[in-house]
Amino acid sequence: MTRAHPPANSLVRQRGAIGILGTVTLMLAVLFTALVVDSGRLWMQKRHLQTVADIASIQAARNIGCGVTLSNVTQAAQLAAAANGYTDNLANSPNVVELVNVTTNASGIRQYSAGGSEAVRVYATRVVPASLVVGGLFGNTITLNAEAVSRADPAIAAFSAGSFAASIDTEDSVLLNGLLGGMLGSSLDLDLISYQGIAAADITLNDLLEASGQVGGLDSLLNSQMSVGDMASLAATAMSNSGTASASAIAGMQEIAAAGVGGTAVALGDILNVTTPDPEAAGRVGINALSLITTTAMIANGSNAISMPLSVNIPGLSVSSQVNIIQPPQIAIGPAGDNSGNICTTLTTAQVDAVAVVTSSLPVAKIDLALHAQVAQGSAGLGAISSSGGQTTATILASPGIASLTLTNAAGTGPARISTLLNAPIADVTLNLPVQAASPQSLVFNVDHPVVDHLPQTQTVSSSVGDSLEDALSGGVINVSPLGLGNTILAPTVNTVATTIISPLLGEIGRVLLDPLLEMLGIKVGGMDVTLEGVQIRQAEPLMI
Repeated sequence: MTRAHPPANSLVRQRGAIGILGTVTLMLAVLFTALVVDSGRLWMQKRHLQTVADIASIQAARNIGCGVTLSNVTQAAQLAAAANGYTDNLANSPNVVELVNVTTNASGIRQYSAGGSEAVRVYATRVVPASLVVGGLFGNTITLNAEAVSRADPAIAAFSAGSFAASIDTEDSVLLNGLLGGMLGSSLDLDLISYQGIAAADITLNDLLEASGQVGGLDSLLNSQMSVGDMASLAATAMSNSGTASASAIAGMQEIAAAGVGGTAVALGDILNVTTPDPEAAGRVGINALSLITTTAMIANGSNAISMPLSVNIPGLSVSSQVNIIQPPQIAIGPAGDNSGNICTTLTTAQVDAVAVVTSSLPVAKIDLALHAQVAQGSAGLGAISSSGGQTTATILASPGIASLTLTNAAGTGPARISTLLNAPIADVTLNLPVQAASPQSLVFNVDHPVVDHLPQTQTVSSSVGDSLEDALSGGVINVSPLGLGNTILAPTVNTVATTIISPLLGEIGRVLLDPLLEMLGIKVGGMDVTLEGVQIRQAEPLMI
């Protein structure tokens, strides 16, 4: 006898379905939970790996500076990665640490190319279980990867040799009008307040870039050809936009711009010796506005002679002067030296030939004299930069140029001479002022934070001849050699001319021409002024990709 089966929808037929459904549901819950856990785990590990790559590239980029090598960069990246829990070796494939250049395409997307020195690319990988469940049972793995590119980020500084930033007096402003006007081929009549305002103003490369409206970045700006007028106009706009310069400073820079229309064009990169691998890193370092415009004018002027006004008023004497800037100075922006003592960022002072010609027809005698001051280039290099305890310390190694002071006649064909009113020579005048270069010295600048409020700072490599040429030239350094048979008779006249006229006159020329002129160029006789313009320890946004 056959038993009848219950209907399909009966409770008897569905007695085990709930158990099966519960089991399937539980298994799905476990799988989804594992998926969520694995996804979260992989995301966290991926995120941590990206952090490792970011930090490694940033730390490595701080080694792109003086004497950079791939080995040093890789070592810095590995140390930073290990400090953040990375156990693999970045030097081993498929990991990569390399020096690259970074460009921005037309769409505004940054791209890197190997073989450069502007940035560091770090590509880091890590092998992890594909799943805590399945991976743990069958050993399946997945390779995570992360990439970061960081721009060169060494500590950098801007420094120059002299800028009159500390103080300018009335006579200095007259001299500056003559010097700048002579180089511009025009006349300037800026007052003391204008020059003081310009000397107190700082502008950055980023300020100049914004004022220029260029879209090609700082590289494009550094390669731009500009006349002195163009540079002064750009600086005036930058000073106005920054809001930190006085109205008189802006007006003074605009007057310089108007006087410098036309003329020789120079590249900003010829004025600023930017040695940092990535010019963008120098964008926020301050530059003294007066240093910038005077250096620009000197480079544009070339070696043309500049006639300078002299406020030496002695009855019966005619005094004229001219200055040749044989080699112009430079302002330097770049990284500090490395741990081996290599110096990468250097500047040179101007090489100058200045002459003051004196001719006279005094009641007692005639004077035919030319005072020559020739100063060779000095140099300075950025040694080290460190920061701690609310203060940044920068060390600059300075080596002054050698100076030479001589006396000749106005024509430069023989010695300076004292003659009778009938042109009979009665004495030769020579100068005995041996001036040797001061020994190289380390100038240590301690700058409180924020550094922008405590710069510029100027220090001086000591001079062996005193505080000024005025002191030296008026201190009895000349030598008078009587001539002919009338020495005994004319001796009182010679002594009078030498002690009461020539020595004080040379001292006055030193005071109103040579001392302020050479100081503005960063030069002292046997010494040198060095001005720390700006310091940057870290970039605000080093990561590029």
